[in-house]
Amino acid sequence: MSFAQEVGLNSLSPKYIEILGPKYVELYNQNIVGKFLAHQVSMKENRQNPVIAGLGGEPGPAIGRIWDTKIPVKEPEGEITLRVYEPKELGEKEEKPVYINFHGGGWCIGGIGDDEPFIRHVVDRLGVIVIDVGYRLAPEFRFPVPLEDCWTAFEYIRTHASQFRINPSQIAVGGFSAGGHISAILSHRARDKGIQAIVFALIVIPVTDANALDEELFIRRDSPYKSWTEHHDGPFLSYHRMSYFYRYFLPASGITSSFLASPLLSPIHQTNFKSLPPTLVAVAEVDVLRDEGLAYARKMREEGDGWVQCWLARNVPHPFPHQYKATERAVEFRELAIKRLAEAFKGELKGKHWETNVDVEPKIAGTKAETVTQETAAAGKVGYGGN
Repeated sequence: MSFAQEVGLNSLSPKYIEILGPKYVELYNQNIVGKFLAHQVSMKENRQNPVIAGLGGEPGPAIGRIWDTKIPVKEPEGEITLRVYEPKELGEKEEKPVYINFHGGGWCIGGIGDDEPFIRHVVDRLGVIVIDVGYRLAPEFRFPVPLEDCWTAFEYIRTHASQFRINPSQIAVGGFSAGGHISAILSHRARDKGIQAIVFALIVIPVTDANALDEELFIRRDSPYKSWTEHHDGPFLSYHRMSYFYRYFLPASGITSSFLASPLLSPIHQTNFKSLPPTLVAVAEVDVLRDEGLAYARKMREEGDGWVQCWLARNVPHPFPHQYKATERAVEFRELAIKRLAEAFKGELKGKHWETNVDVEPKIAGTKAETVTQETAAAGKVGYGGN
């Protein structure tokens, strides 16, 4: 297969035309219709033609120096790249707060630089340093390697503060999609290890519960997340695309329900939600991952003791934070995220706090939502090519 044009391929389902509005429909029709998507081609072709994340994006403002450095990682041994974004004016002995960014891409595609427009706005507006982590990708490096790489990067940055001219007690972590998943995992891990350096977590359109799917990576009949069936054919991130990423990311064998529900993989199944950093969880309404993201935020509220905001971006699909030209929600999210980062670095997000724009909340994982139909649950295994 290739990304050659094919008339009618991946046309937008009629039910989404009114929901998304004319700008998104135009963006989708111009860039998606007639092309093969991630789950329809090999990983090699997918990486050579990343057609989704940056659609409708913008370059972002001018900032100071941008430079790369490599750090060692283990299990297996190797190295990864960190990209450092500095503000225009940075004193030689000045220590800045740092936002550590983990990119999305289903743990399989993408890389440092994918979130650069957002990163540039953070650096420009707040005068902080941002470090983007180029963790190793599946299927060459399956679970848990991408997560371990990110933890290693976090620890390296924290313990080499002078190299990056950062304040090691003012660290924020965050990311979109797989990056949001990684940020949630790291927030719990740092807390468990007694590391109190994380002052904020930005968890955006995250994966929080792999157990939403069964052992064969079909939608679970007893899934508590309505969004998996409601938007199984959703634009930009469908069930087929998400299960494709899971098939490459998770171990090639030995997948069980208990494994999928492991808190090391699915942060919503953590048993302790206390003493986590202040957190903004942002989700997209037209997204298979919507309800597990909302449920994660709600669990933080009900079982935690910290500052939590849950923000739902209405009428937009999964990659909306990148798509400034298609939706005002991208700008709204960016402004909210920058505001919360600024407040966190000033120490203003304290105590137990809950804030949300969601009027109807999903049930927490472990309860039963409406029945998934046989047709939807058995929508067919994803077809994909070799590496």
